[in-house]
Amino acid sequence: MLLSLLCMYGVFGQEVQISGVVTSSFDNVPLPGVNIMIVGTSQGTQTDFDGNYTISATPGAVLKFSYVGMKAKEITVGTTTTINVALEEDSQQLDAVIVTALGIEKEEKALTYAAQEVSGDELTKVKQTNPINSLSGKSAGVTITRSSSGLGGAAKVVLRGNSSTTNNDPLYVIDGVPMLNSGNGSNGAEPNTDIFGGQTGNRDGGDAMSMINPDDIASMTVLKGASASALYGSQGANGVILITTKKGRDGALSVNFNSSFTVDNVMSLPKIQDEYQSASVGQPITENGRVADPKSWGAKADGLDNDAKDFFNTGFTSINSLSLTAGNQKAQTYFSYANTMGEGVIPENRLNRNNLTLRETAKFLDEKIDVSASINLSDQRIWNRPTNGLYSNPLTGVYLHPVGISRDTYKNQFEYFNTTTNMMDQYATSFDETIQQNPYWLIHRNQSKDIAQRVLANVSVKYQITDDFSLQSRGSYDKSFFTFDKQMYAGTDTNNSGDNGRYIYEKTENTQQYIDLIANYNKDISEDFTISALLGTSLTKYKIGDQLFIDSGRDGVGLNYPNIFTLANVATTNNMRQSVGNREVQSVFGSANFDYKGMLYLDITGRNDWSSTLARTDSYAFFYPSVGLTGVLSEMFTMPEAISFAKVRASYAEVGKDIPVYATIPLNQISTTGPNVGSPVFAPIEGETLKPERQKSFEIGTEWRFFQGRLGFDFTYYDTKTTDQIFYIQAEPNPYGYSQNIVNAGEISNKGFEIVLNGKPIANDNFTWNTALNFAQNDNEVISVHPSLQDGEAIITARGVNGYEYSLIEGEDFGSIKARSLVRDENGTPVVSDSGTLLSTDFETVAHAQPDFTLGWNNSFDIGKFTVNFLIDGKFGGDVVSVTEAINDYYGVSQATADARNSNGGMVNVVDESGNASQISAQDYYTAVGGRAGMLGEYVYDATNVSLREFSVGYRLSFSDSFIQRVNLSLIANNLFFFYKDAPFDPNIAASTGIGLQGVDIYNQPSTRSIGLNINVNF
Repeated sequence: MLLSLLCMYGVFGQEVQISGVVTSSFDNVPLPGVNIMIVGTSQGTQTDFDGNYTISATPGAVLKFSYVGMKAKEITVGTTTTINVALEEDSQQLDAVIVTALGIEKEEKALTYAAQEVSGDELTKVKQTNPINSLSGKSAGVTITRSSSGLGGAAKVVLRGNSSTTNNDPLYVIDGVPMLNSGNGSNGAEPNTDIFGGQTGNRDGGDAMSMINPDDIASMTVLKGASASALYGSQGANGVILITTKKGRDGALSVNFNSSFTVDNVMSLPKIQDEYQSASVGQPITENGRVADPKSWGAKADGLDNDAKDFFNTGFTSINSLSLTAGNQKAQTYFSYANTMGEGVIPENRLNRNNLTLRETAKFLDEKIDVSASINLSDQRIWNRPTNGLYSNPLTGVYLHPVGISRDTYKNQFEYFNTTTNMMDQYATSFDETIQQNPYWLIHRNQSKDIAQRVLANVSVKYQITDDFSLQSRGSYDKSFFTFDKQMYAGTDTNNSGDNGRYIYEKTENTQQYIDLIANYNKDISEDFTISALLGTSLTKYKIGDQLFIDSGRDGVGLNYPNIFTLANVATTNNMRQSVGNREVQSVFGSANFDYKGMLYLDITGRNDWSSTLARTDSYAFFYPSVGLTGVLSEMFTMPEAISFAKVRASYAEVGKDIPVYATIPLNQISTTGPNVGSPVFAPIEGETLKPERQKSFEIGTEWRFFQGRLGFDFTYYDTKTTDQIFYIQAEPNPYGYSQNIVNAGEISNKGFEIVLNGKPIANDNFTWNTALNFAQNDNEVISVHPSLQDGEAIITARGVNGYEYSLIEGEDFGSIKARSLVRDENGTPVVSDSGTLLSTDFETVAHAQPDFTLGWNNSFDIGKFTVNFLIDGKFGGDVVSVTEAINDYYGVSQATADARNSNGGMVNVVDESGNASQISAQDYYTAVGGRAGMLGEYVYDATNVSLREFSVGYRLSFSDSFIQRVNLSLIANNLFFFYKDAPFDPNIAASTGIGLQGVDIYNQPSTRSIGLNINVNF
């Protein structure tokens, strides 16, 4: 790279130092804190208290001067070294535009709904491998829960609360074109995945955003409400996140190199005791490593070492990217390459990802035709991605390891030669409950490899036929390839593997093809009246889950020859399957926007979708309208001088989504357990028809700016009701063999408000402070479910043999976590039966995971050449449940069990049903309350947490007479510490991003603290 940079030295023009003063054209008063940027770069400066500035730039570069409350101005650098600028007042920031639905740019003041934009610089100050995680705390009404799978994991993103029984993920749109967000695993593609990990672990297949290079993002715009996303129809039913990527610019070749490196350490580990040893201590360990008693309810002993933290490594994440921009007035080029490497905190887990982006923009026919084309290539490989749950998860063996028996014994000898089988075998303390295997065996002999490859190609052509009328067409091809390879050696617990081992091989392809045609018309009807309208049509084809799945199985031998992991060695074809889901949506949409004197704006939109999933229903079509009105008060009335801008807005919209693929055309399945054809699992009730889910939303808001934009306030209130939800109910006996019927029913309500405060309290030549506060509160309620469901309850995740259940219950928040709890008297003392058994309640609601409100406080301080940034992220209210703590208690390894044994003589006070005081041992208490099937209502914790989410300190270096223009050096940190947290784990980590898996910890990988360095160099 150094050689390339030296070779490019000659193409850079000689920089000159530009200086001047920026004033207000109205009263010629100097303006402090004016932002001055070299367009197309991150190089810039600000004016001092007297409006003076100095910046180095090459002739031909474009300087952009921007200031809140003023119209932005661009000036091309020529031969002069002094450029004085007078900015015109613009209390409404007429030139401030924001990207909205379909990639249309609109003036911010004209919007009839809430939309919040976050710049790419804000997203990459403290970089993360999945850039959507960087949005947490920076936009009101956005709740982000990270996957517990670490590097390359998916994120659960919810805008304004859960509203659907099928899917609550927002639509991601890149440069105006919808993206496909179907991963390969439990990231929502398989919402009913066993929460306890199945027999191979609950794995995460990533999401669309986890494959994007964060340095390619110019900005993200969050469209949270139905009014903002109505033009996307069924695709945008859960809100939209618009991603605008960087593109080339007019000017000399510019090169940007960015490198960040962070080290990652675990935090929020369970508290493990080191006082009471296992009863197996002192007894001989068998040849295969087994101990007599895997639990730790033995005698107290000194000098025990039981630090689970020793299992974890210090991980690292390294992201290096190089981008080039160049062009002239006719054509511009943007090219970038990024490499991401990382090692997780769990041994043997590592990631390697490469991103390649090329974007070309050009103008033809006297700039009447705009053409933009881009291609994004991604290749990601993750070795031994961590799984949560109880099976194939090394953390169960780490935390449950019998106290007093050295972990190093099983680390240094995770396998032994089994003379009976004549091969290596697992050396483990126990296979107790089939969940406790040697963690070092699992990481070395149960290895996996995830490969995700993506091709995303976009092209857009716009023809400005007249000054008022244009035609635009866009197309995209979005293709993802997933490969999952899992190799489980013979010696793995036979409840999880065949006698000779187990091999799982899965190949999946997801494809989306999109094309649209849009006609735009903009006309000044008179001096006071302007109309903007569009009419368009689109076609989207999906081919999701085109999968070949081969599993040698966990029954019998599994493999013909031990530990030979190839398809030819699979003993039976019973566990092979193929699947695919095809879907097509055809659409017509339009909008009309009316502007009266720049003070009154009316928006009307409508979209009609025809979906193939609605075959054999009353109609293939469904229509979604919206209407919005904005009044700019500061244009209508003379305001006090302190008020720079004021507006009010109101809107109403209807959106929704179609039904699951093949729901109305039940398909028979060839059984994987024998040569027979099985009946479809579900079908509509005979004589009934299905219809699309529908959401009706009302929104009002107001925006105010004070002191020439130094202080801003934005308030939004919304009320949404989502009806015609999809439910699965038990089918009546029928000749077709359906076990379930799919039906429309129910209503879910979300009401809430959002407040955004931003300001610049201090701005002078030595010190500038920018601050932004995001607050959102959401009241969520399940109004009704299907009338046939008992007690108004729709079970999403059934309890089975476990002590946890997840349901939708009428009158409660979305997602009721149900469990048993202890029966207690009026003093809170547990009650026992006459036989001394602890009494428990029936399954009842014990928790709701969604927070009552969220808060994000983002701050930036410019002190000379230093920049300090920090983000405080808080979620308040809600509850979480820890299955990890329950099982740790059951096995006697938790600190809570040691504390109980150290107090009250090792006894727990109880009362009998007559109120008479009694006692039971701590062991009897925790083995009754704890465990996977225990009373999980006793393991509910407040989900409130406030953390220092991001922190960075940067220093800017500028160079003259050098091809290096600018260097930024930063110390960066992510998830540094919690100001407050009650739960024994990080509540911002999800067991999975599926619907029924929120608010529960089942041996999740702990969250990590990341600290490192970032360097950014502009050439």
